[in-house]
Amino acid sequence: MHEWEHYTADFPQELKLILSMIKGEQTAITPEDAQIRMKGIDWKLFLQLAHHHRLYSVLYLKIKELDSAFIPASVVENLRQQYTANTFRMLHLTAEMEQVCGAFRERGIRNITLKGPALAHDLYGDISLRTSKDLDILIPFDDVESAEEILELLGYESKEGKRTPTVASWKWREHHICYKHPVKRTQVEIHWRLNPDSGRETDFELLWKRSRFSTYTQTPVRMLEREDLWAYLVTHGARHGWFRLRWLLDIDQMIRCMPLDVKKVERRLKAEGRLSIGSQALHLASVLLDTPIYDNYLALLSSHKREGEKLARRGLVFMNEMIASPADVRSYRSYLFALRSTRQKLFFFIERLYPSTWDVDQLPLPRSLHFLYFPLRPFLWFWRRIKRNTMTERG
Repeated sequence: MHEWEHYTADFPQELKLILSMIKGEQTAITPEDAQIRMKGIDWKLFLQLAHHHRLYSVLYLKIKELDSAFIPASVVENLRQQYTANTFRMLHLTAEMEQVCGAFRERGIRNITLKGPALAHDLYGDISLRTSKDLDILIPFDDVESAEEILELLGYESKEGKRTPTVASWKWREHHICYKHPVKRTQVEIHWRLNPDSGRETDFELLWKRSRFSTYTQTPVRMLEREDLWAYLVTHGARHGWFRLRWLLDIDQMIRCMPLDVKKVERRLKAEGRLSIGSQALHLASVLLDTPIYDNYLALLSSHKREGEKLARRGLVFMNEMIASPADVRSYRSYLFALRSTRQKLFFFIERLYPSTWDVDQLPLPRSLHFLYFPLRPFLWFWRRIKRNTMTERG
């Protein structure tokens, strides 16, 4: 069996058709073959999958190229409407990105935008071809409270209430705070770490030194250096089980269109214990999207090859189901644990011993007594589990 067929054996034919369209296969076949491939397609499911994987903009332009009589006009119109709505949404988000980043800059807060319109333009040269629901902005940890004040002045409200560093472990147990504007309906996530896990990652000062200006905006907006961006996007996609194919398409686009120093990428992934994640992404992209693995990527693909292939197959589980979050799948926790290096797994168990903001919320103690959270932690955890199970049974 061909590797593509092995990987996609459990995929519905509608998802296989989407992958085929993204790869451009439909333009290279005869109308007769196209008719055969589209026979029996559930177009309602096709649209649901296109929306779930956030690929409607890309698919709309691909279908326009096809000009196929076998695709219902209602399907094309639906994709066109979503494409148009996304274009306006990204333009709105662009204005908000410039305002928020500008406000931070005026207050002396260095900031790096991680995704959003700047990333869409950087990868595709067209903001309409990628979707974004929020702005992710990385800042130094010491500036978090000042950034919160600025967002509140701009009319933003915290989605979870203000979470201030009440325990020593807060900085490395959390990685971002989410704010939403009740009128503009925009969302901003302030990050002081790139990833939620407590693993080793590049310091902000280095990321800032290597960062670059976006060519999309007239006002200065900084982005990650391309090698740092590749490592970040791969880690982000892996953490979410690649349950949206859009994330994998980003990796495909970077490999095809961006000159990258892959040795730099490899060194950075190795320093963070994430080489197997890089291998996973390359396996998935090459099999599902026919991403060309050039010579400079071969060493990264081969590094931790067995782990990379295993992780790639596990990622298919989340990719194949229209889930709101991979956390809804029972195997997600074990998958997340498998992503960790040996050192990260050891640190994971040590981390469980440290108090969290949940402990502080549950049993507020004066700062002078915070040391008591360590012996009390197992009891507080057990108490939360009992309360959660009780509420579930009542519901």
